[in-house]
Amino acid sequence: MDLNSFLESRWVKAARDPRNIERVIKELPVWIEKVQNSELIERAWGLWDYLKSGNCSLADVIIVVAVLLYLISPIDAVPDFIPVAGWLDDVAIAGMVLAYLDKKACQHQISETSV
Repeated sequence: MDLNSFLESRWVKAARDPRNIERVIKELPVWIEKVQNSELIERAWGLWDYLKSGNCSLADVIIVVAVLLYLISPIDAVPDFIPVAGWLDDVAIAGMVLAYLDKKACQHQISETSV
């Protein structure tokens, strides 16, 4: 799955529902305790920290909640019960979204300094 596919996915649609934000708040800590992949946990915490930072636009909130929903869901592109591959797609999606948000933040900083 590439970034554009993810941005058009059911995960992004689901993230618009306020009940799913509550689901992330409730289930993320439980999911983190179960995950054995430190890189995936680090990326999830990075997304969570950005979400809580207050620097998110509404669009960013939706994207971050979508990827966190994707991470905590056991059924996604490659189901989490499949050894190794089940977590690799989660790492890839989280990394892709973090890179997108980082690039977006850098572009925003550049545009602010050139004004």
